[in-house]
Amino acid sequence: MNTVASTQDIRRARRSFLLVGLVVPVVLAAIAVAFIVAWLPDLPETIVTHWGPEGPNGYASPALFVWVQAVLGLGLPLLLTLPILALMKNSWGVTCRLLAAISLGTAALLSVMFVGSVAMQRESNSSALGIGTVLALGFGALVVIGLIGWFVQPNVTTSAGQVSDEASLHLRLAPGEKAAWFGAAAMGRPGIIGLAVSVLVLCATTVWVFVLGDSSAWILAIVTLLLIALIAMTLVFRVRVNAAGLRVRSVVGWPRWDIAASEIADVKVVQVNPMAEFGGWGLRIAVDGRMGVVLRTGEALQVTRSSGRVFVVTIDDARTAASVLSSAMKGTDS
Repeated sequence: MNTVASTQDIRRARRSFLLVGLVVPVVLAAIAVAFIVAWLPDLPETIVTHWGPEGPNGYASPALFVWVQAVLGLGLPLLLTLPILALMKNSWGVTCRLLAAISLGTAALLSVMFVGSVAMQRESNSSALGIGTVLALGFGALVVIGLIGWFVQPNVTTSAGQVSDEASLHLRLAPGEKAAWFGAAAMGRPGIIGLAVSVLVLCATTVWVFVLGDSSAWILAIVTLLLIALIAMTLVFRVRVNAAGLRVRSVVGWPRWDIAASEIADVKVVQVNPMAEFGGWGLRIAVDGRMGVVLRTGEALQVTRSSGRVFVVTIDDARTAASVLSSAMKGTDS
């Protein structure tokens, strides 16, 4: 269960996150670039850049390794850390800790693979180092360094947590009277704008690739259509609570969840922080196993099934929805 952390705890977690997820990865990338640049005079004009099942199948100038290592070594840590630092100013969660560890592990993987790939092709190299060994060392570094990055960070999780439980939700109904609640779970305006911009950029890129006559245009078009369909399915969900139980359904009809009142063991109203608890917005599965339609920060209806599985949906007026569902549960018990 999430615990409330102090402001000092959050600051300590942010400092560790910044060090593990950004500073150290950038230092590793800089060291890798320095090695590759120092070895440039000892490399042939063209070296292998890609290996397939049957051996080398890609070649380029050694300078390509310098640029790719520099771009990826800086870009990936920035991509994984800056959004977290910008969004998570007053809250923190296990997802933040995980992203920093992934950033560090990925930096170690890239550095080892790029440096190893270049080292084995130096003209003065006399070792038996092969691409298989380089790959093994790279993925070993990913796991070991990533785990170190995980454990050196403090375990800080903030959440307002539970607002109410099933026992505190009272709905007065006359004998024979039944109640129902209808609402919606919708993505916030900033999220919609961000998704719309992403789709427009992808559509423009697809059109441009078609204009160029590239054979990959159809693949990009299919990816664009699939992304649009995925966004349409997850932007808005209709939520219904009545004597039958809970139904959460996308406005396009799928995906949908139907949880019968007889299958529900517990109902709560909880405060949800999507990034801290679920690693983002949308259809999410938290580290603790909870599944949710998490489209915004704030109140959510949390349902625990008899099997122990937990389902969360962020909605306005979650307390009323929970009260109706609690009443439906009591009706099934009578």
